[in-house]
This record gives sequence, C-alpha cells and structure tokens, in this order.
Amino acid sequence: MKSLTATSPILPLARLFGASALTLMLTACAGAPSPGTGPTGDGSQLVKLADDVDQRGDHATAAAMYERAIAQGDTGAEVRVKLGNARLASGDDAAAAEAFRDALREDIEQAPALLGLGTAQLRMGEPETALKSLTPAAPAVNSVAAWSRLGAAQALAGRSAPAVEAFTRASALDPKNLDVRTNLALAQALAGDADRASADVRQIVDSPLAEPRHYRNALLVLVLAGRESEAERLEIPDMSAAERAKLIDSARRIASLPTPAARAGALRLAAATSA
Repeated sequence: MKSLTATSPILPLARLFGASALTLMLTACAGAPSPGTGPTGDGSQLVKLADDVDQRGDHATAAAMYERAIAQGDTGAEVRVKLGNARLASGDDAAAAEAFRDALREDIEQAPALLGLGTAQLRMGEPETALKSLTPAAPAVNSVAAWSRLGAAQALAGRSAPAVEAFTRASALDPKNLDVRTNLALAQALAGDADRASADVRQIVDSPLAEPRHYRNALLVLVLAGRESEAERLEIPDMSAAERAKLIDSARRIASLPTPAARAGALRLAAATSA
C-alpha cells in the first residue's frame, strides 16, 4: 500500500505472521462478477467469452476482452463492473477504480460498483476515501467480503468501534469461518476490548479447523490486546519456543505503535506484500 513504503521498519515484523487477518481482508478481489441481466450488451458473445476467461483465472485477458466489448457498444454499468473486477484481480487497482467510476456514471447507486471502487481505494492506501464507497455498499451487498472491507477501512482510518461492528456483521453471515472470526478478534484488540478478543481467540484455536495462520494470528491478537502472558502460554502445535518468542517480540513492536490506525497500518503492509 502506498501509505507505507517497503523500507518501513514494520515490514519484516508484519511478514513474520504470514497471511494475517488483515491480509485476508485486503487482498481478496471484489469477487466474481454477477452475470449480466441488463439490456446494455451483457448478453453479447464477447462478454460471455470474457466471463469464461475470467472464471478460468486469466484476468488480464478477460479485462482486455471487456474493454473491447465496451468499445463495441456494451457500455452498461454491469459490463464496466466486470471490467473493474477483472482489473482488480489482475492487480491493476488504479485502472479498476476508473472502471468502477465509469459504472457509477451509468448508475450512481450500483452497489457492486461502489464495493469495487471502495476495494480499489483501500488497496491504493486511501481508507478515508474508501469509506465513502464502502459505507453504502456493505449493507446493500450484505456479504462477508463487503462487511470485511468496510471493517478494514474503518480500522485503517483509526475508527476502532465501527470496525468491530462491521466485522461482527461479517462474522454473523459466516460464523464458522475462522478467518472472519480472526478479523473480528483483531478488530476487538485494536479497539482495546481485551476480554472479547481473548475469548474469541480461544474459540478459534480450539477449533479442529484451525490452521497455522490462525495460531500465529492468535499470538498477534493476544499481544495487541495486552495479554502477552496468555500468548506465551497458548498451546500451538508444531511451533518451537524460539519461533514463538520471535513472533511475540514482533507482535510487541507492532503493539507499541502509538495509535490503532498505525497498528492497523502495519498489518496493512503485510497484506500488501502478500497480494
């Protein structure tokens, strides 16, 4: 992300946690485009072919095909959202933002376009701007991804309580998703709610579905919540004492940053390096 450079001293600290909770929120693309139903050309053969290419994972080629379809007259908002999603998936965030803006020029209340634009702005290091798009998009789309991205924007803007609320809504939509629950615990820790963060972490690591990243993030959450002694006692399979100590020390440095926004920003850099 642009607000923190690769020379930041936080970079090696955040990397130690691998795919962190904020990584999961920020690196996801805007999601698979919805099939077009409008009269503005979504049914054209070129758009259908582009959909197939996009679903196979060749997002750059799909984006080029959507561009051709638009040039040939498929100028509706839905095709432009598809283009934006393909550009997001291929890592071209600035171009994706422009495609979503074009979609909004066709339909200013188009929720998928607002979600896509907010996602692109979030990736480009503009959380305050992203909030303008994601705040109306999240309740309209009402998906785990939409609420999670709103939560990420709130956290990165230093708005801890609204971040917890957004992640709570995301978790309610998929209560068994440990990644989403980890996001919520992290938001609670950033908001200073040590009791809830610690309790949620315990449930996460006790789950038979827990994976190595969940255990690493559990250490991070506990240290951010001021429960370092719990982090030191937490049972983590297949982790050496030296690795645990290294992770806790790194988490301690992130926790020492002066504001919740700064701490979220450090995790955001980890997300950027994992994209």
